[in-house]
Amino acid sequence: MGLFDKIFQSAPEETKLTQQEAFAGIAVAMAGADGSIAESEWAGIVNYIRRLRLYDNFSAAAFDKLFDKVFKILKKDGAGALVKASTDNLSDDLKLTAFACAVDIALADGVLEEEEKAIINQLAEALSIPEKTAISIIEVMIIKNKA
Repeated sequence: MGLFDKIFQSAPEETKLTQQEAFAGIAVAMAGADGSIAESEWAGIVNYIRRLRLYDNFSAAAFDKLFDKVFKILKKDGAGALVKASTDNLSDDLKLTAFACAVDIALADGVLEEEEKAIINQLAEALSIPEKTAISIIEVMIIKNKA
């Protein structure tokens, strides 16, 4: 790299996520784990986010900015990197909710791909969710998504 390349090189993109971005990032990573986001998975993300107090003061423009940021990370670095960026900044009181949301999204299209299983395992570990609790959440979400 030459001297002028160093001067004109853009600063690395900030990947530190807010609580809202982190929660949405986990949902988007789960939906995009298999390489595409099904309509049912997208509907699940939107449905969860609309119900959370975490997003009460979000405008349409704020949601656009939030999703642009998390989709950029997903596209550039992949679902695993988005999970890592998201779990690093998620507060303890949102961890179980984010895990349940992710499992629900993974099961929404009726097919659980290997990539989705890997993200679920990565999430459980990164969020320090005890195995028994993770299994209980998965079982409940399987029952919920049978209908």
